[in-house]
Amino acid sequence: MAVTLWLLLRRSRGEDARRLDRLLSETAATRQASESIDRRFDEMRRAVEDRVGGVERRLNEGQTQVSTHLGEMREKMGQVFEATQKVERLATDMTRLEELLRPPKLRGVLGETFLEHALAQVLPPRFWKLQHRFRDGVQVDAVVYIAADRCLPVDSKFPLENYRRSRDAAEEMDRRRSQRAFHADVRRHVDTIHSKYVRPEEGTTDFAVMYVPAEAVYCEIVGATGEAALVDYAVEHRVFPVSPMLLYAYLATVRMGIKGLELQESAHEIQARLADLGRHWDRLEEPFGKLGTHLSNAQKQYEESTKAFERFAGRLSGIAESGQRTLEDEPVSPRLPPPS
Repeated sequence: MAVTLWLLLRRSRGEDARRLDRLLSETAATRQASESIDRRFDEMRRAVEDRVGGVERRLNEGQTQVSTHLGEMREKMGQVFEATQKVERLATDMTRLEELLRPPKLRGVLGETFLEHALAQVLPPRFWKLQHRFRDGVQVDAVVYIAADRCLPVDSKFPLENYRRSRDAAEEMDRRRSQRAFHADVRRHVDTIHSKYVRPEEGTTDFAVMYVPAEAVYCEIVGATGEAALVDYAVEHRVFPVSPMLLYAYLATVRMGIKGLELQESAHEIQARLADLGRHWDRLEEPFGKLGTHLSNAQKQYEESTKAFERFAGRLSGIAESGQRTLEDEPVSPRLPPPS
């Protein structure tokens, strides 16, 4: 009985020890698993923090970019608003300008003013003149002096009314009617310039220039083709239409020709001065020749005087040497001692 009890106790202790070992092993494994879980949790926490930090940075950057873009958009919207106001003001000014240009006389004054401004910017004042009057009292807006005895007539024409009607016409028939009227206006201006201002017998060139102050109107004149070709008609009548830009280019070309004339005048002036110097030289040649003769005679007299002086000096030297030898040949008288 005692043996049986001992065996049971021993077996129970062995099982408890094994259970304890298993429990310790399980506890160690649990601790390792817990530590592994803690490490993974820390890694996950750091990863989440990094991702959250990255998201926050991107959100901040995005917010900054959005703020920047919003500021730029506000600035651009302000610029657009300002540009819109400028366009509105420009449209108002254009409307006022059109109203001002309705009277033909005022358009003529404006064209003459533009013409004067262009002439003053490019050419010296002595090479152009406003309101040039011919013998019969007819006046042209301006003339450009391209030579001493020749001038180019320039007249400003502004056929705006029928041009505007052709542009504003809603119906094709009205547009064509206004366009034909515009072409008739241009031909009438060409005829007027040719008949009134092209006067070679009074010192003008055999052609004239029709100044059109508006580029759009000039383009309409140049753009007419076929039977309605206005440029061909003008050239046949020795009248050349020019726009403001072409007028500046033409005046610049005239300016180059004027420089050539100024150079030619300078050359003539130099030739005249050289001829005057030649006459002065002719007047100086005879006295200069006499002076040369006098200098030559003086040179000869100087040389003769030099030779005479040398001969005289030689004689003096000979006399001096002879006297010296005479003194050396004479005996020296004894000198008495002084009385005591």
